[in-house]
Amino acid sequence: MLSCGVLLTISWITIDTKRRLHTELYLQPWHTIFRKNCSMALRLQELDMICRKYGWSTGFDKDKIENYQRIIVDEKNKVLYCSIPKVACSSFKTFVLKAATGINNTHFHVNHKDQLRRVGLKYLIDYDPKDREIKLTTYFKFIIVRHPFDRLISAYQNKFSSRTKCLKRYQKLTKKIFKENSTADKYGGIKPTFDQFLYLVVKYHETRFKNRHWLSYYEHCNPCNIKYDYIIKFETIEHDLKPFFQNYFKSNEQQDIIRRHIGRSNITDKLREVTRRFSALDQNIVKKLLKIYEKDFLLFSYSWGSEV
Repeated sequence: MLSCGVLLTISWITIDTKRRLHTELYLQPWHTIFRKNCSMALRLQELDMICRKYGWSTGFDKDKIENYQRIIVDEKNKVLYCSIPKVACSSFKTFVLKAATGINNTHFHVNHKDQLRRVGLKYLIDYDPKDREIKLTTYFKFIIVRHPFDRLISAYQNKFSSRTKCLKRYQKLTKKIFKENSTADKYGGIKPTFDQFLYLVVKYHETRFKNRHWLSYYEHCNPCNIKYDYIIKFETIEHDLKPFFQNYFKSNEQQDIIRRHIGRSNITDKLREVTRRFSALDQNIVKKLLKIYEKDFLLFSYSWGSEV
């Protein structure tokens, strides 16, 4: 399935090779290009097609308020943003906060919901069912995604490289599972290696190791049931933001917030790191990760392959 925003294979990867692969996540070498110049309408159309093909639009409980807990509301501009950790969420929260309230230099952590609420930024969960439905029907809705494996690397680096809450929270589990193979950090705490982190994601992602920083996009934002108007992809973010800025957040000051984030990101280097790390892993673990994040790969046209 060649689609908008997907990584396209070099011509020597044959159709027969692709057919042998797990579901529709076909073989990918590193030498790929991005198809940038395709319309957002096509990207949204393909997402809707995948939702219908696999029946992922069924069973949604629109009255379950947990389905709306990550969607930020900008009443001033009539915009809804579904925030996903480790996908530029701090930058875009700052971005939306400025547009909605005029607050620019925050003196608090934008990832704390109660602090955002105190300065006038609400979540969709804060509204009654009637107001939620009106906003879901009439507001502009957007989401930002990145390659699922790239996000896992970012989550590990951010949450287990220093004395974070995640590191403290999962020390006992890490020590219990890996015992003498567990590693102490410079502070004496137990931290998992990257391979061990992925093992924990595979084995306990629905129970003891469930965490919003590696929860799937599908679970975060319900893209098969909430009809988003715009999908920004990390890999094509500069291209995607041009029409986005033309319709929303028009001032240069607001746009600079995001450009600063883009300036820190080298997409080419990030994807090389994804290829390097995941190609070296036990491929049974990779196959299980592909299954866990299968909806994310298919809905947002990402792919992976290890036979380079």
